Amino acid sequence: MRDVNRSTALWDRLKAARLIALISPRTSQECVAAYEALAPLGVTLEIAFRTEAALEGIRTVRAKHPDALLLAGTVLTATQAERAIGAGAAGVVSPDYFPDVVEACIRHDVLCIPGGLAEPGKTLVQKAALLGVEPEELRARHPYQWVYKLFPAMTGEHGQLETARAWKAVYPGLAIVYTGGVTAENVGRIAASDPDGIVCASALTRHVDDPARMRAEAERWLAILGSGAAAGGGAGRAVAEPAAAPAAAAVRPEPPAARPLVVTFGEIMLRLAPPGYQRLAQARVLEATFGGAEANVAVALSNLGLRARFVSAIPDQAVGQAAVNALRAHGVDTSHVLRRGSRLGIYYLEHGASQRPSRVVYDRAGSAMATIAAGQVDWNAALDGATWFHTSGITPALGDGAAEATREALAAARAAGLTVSLDLNYRGKLWSREKARAVMTPLMEYVDIVVGNEADAADVFGIRAGQTDVGAGKLDVAAYEAVARELVRQFELKMAAITLRESRSASDDRWSACLFDGTDFHVGPRYDVHLVDRVGGGDAFSAGLIHGLVTGKAPKAALAFGIAASCLKQTIPGDFSLVSAAEVEALAGGETAGRIQR
Repeated sequence: MRDVNRSTALWDRLKAARLIALISPRTSQECVAAYEALAPLGVTLEIAFRTEAALEGIRTVRAKHPDALLLAGTVLTATQAERAIGAGAAGVVSPDYFPDVVEACIRHDVLCIPGGLAEPGKTLVQKAALLGVEPEELRARHPYQWVYKLFPAMTGEHGQLETARAWKAVYPGLAIVYTGGVTAENVGRIAASDPDGIVCASALTRHVDDPARMRAEAERWLAILGSGAAAGGGAGRAVAEPAAAPAAAAVRPEPPAARPLVVTFGEIMLRLAPPGYQRLAQARVLEATFGGAEANVAVALSNLGLRARFVSAIPDQAVGQAAVNALRAHGVDTSHVLRRGSRLGIYYLEHGASQRPSRVVYDRAGSAMATIAAGQVDWNAALDGATWFHTSGITPALGDGAAEATREALAAARAAGLTVSLDLNYRGKLWSREKARAVMTPLMEYVDIVVGNEADAADVFGIRAGQTDVGAGKLDVAAYEAVARELVRQFELKMAAITLRESRSASDDRWSACLFDGTDFHVGPRYDVHLVDRVGGGDAFSAGLIHGLVTGKAPKAALAFGIAASCLKQTIPGDFSLVSAAEVEALAGGETAGRIQR
């Protein structure tokens, strides 16, 4: 079968079932197993070029099933495209627009699906030019080239469905492949928004070791796609999520390889809070959301445009699954979450106002994460592909087993060559200052960058900042240079960052931060913040600082980005930071008036 005929056949298959299963194979036999389970359902298998087994996987499937119609995914170069086509791929998918890849595919007249969030015009024009037709003729004469991938499709609160509609208005009939953050819970919204849209997800192959379960999951997705809006979020009907497979059998999602991956490790909890400013004693209704320091960092990083993977222990029951779904909704990779234990930790939050402070009550003893132990997480797999690892002092405070698991994670990250950051996050309701110092001090040998608030260094390590009176909201800002320098000196760190909250009341703060980068000391911009929800503000700062540094900003600019990210988060209800990098850059660049964006 010639390539052009195979691409046409593949295109017909994609239009019929509208479902692609993405796999990052550990072995070529995983590709065979996935293909044999899913192909009879009409589902197309995309084999991601993220592992050494990918190319051999295509060859092995084609050797056993000569008529197999496969996609090669995460193709970044023309050389990879040529190899994929030579191995038998009927189509090529890229995480971005790479002109050399498009040219290689067109040379063989093979289905080519570039993608991202950039406007698809450049790709379509290049395809038309290479094929010797006008752009408006491309759709009619080469329909399998009139396609583009939207990635990430479903990160953030509402995803990028409006972007897809705008593209289709400019390029009528454009076929869009939706991938990134797509789950069984939101695929119905995609189907309702774009009845012809094609969906791609790695969740379809996470049970690759259990073909029957993999087929059942695919059948569920096909049913949702077939029912369109009836199964979508707009109709308000939730779709049940099956129990997750053990972490060892999970297949990791496939975001664009060009984006750095940050792994975080900690506990996510159910948050219960009275509406508005009611006290717990008077509330008859509690609002349920989810949050936790490292989970908050992962969500913030994903919304800022990086890849984020959250490692934790969460019970395999309805509340635990709701927590996992909350993370997945923001594009966070949960494939290395252990499903264990019987309960999810809970915290109750009473919002303060004016001179009445906010209060937190913990109910997390005996939670899945509090009873975790070393040796339960496969850190080689969990850290695969990552450049950065982040955790906080809350995780080892959960118990001796959690402390040892934290040490194991930090050691693995250091051994793997990752940059390691740690937020001190002292919680007096979890452990004493003496216990915190005894546990945290030996952990610091694995840390590159430490983050803390204005009191953490004193609470954990006894390193105090001059005449600071945190309780009164009076900070000796200049003295924090000595604190940051001492942290770097004592623990041989690369950097130390300290958030500076001058609390005027429970409703209003002055917010800033400082950083010592091993050479220079920087004090960032200061913002007056009217607080909507201060919980998660420090986590948003950590995420912003990580984002700035991992994307190449100088320390001073990364500090400013972190401060702005945190400032914006504190204007949003809930633990999670739901702001984009563009919004943070706008604030950091001086747009502080809060005018309506029209």
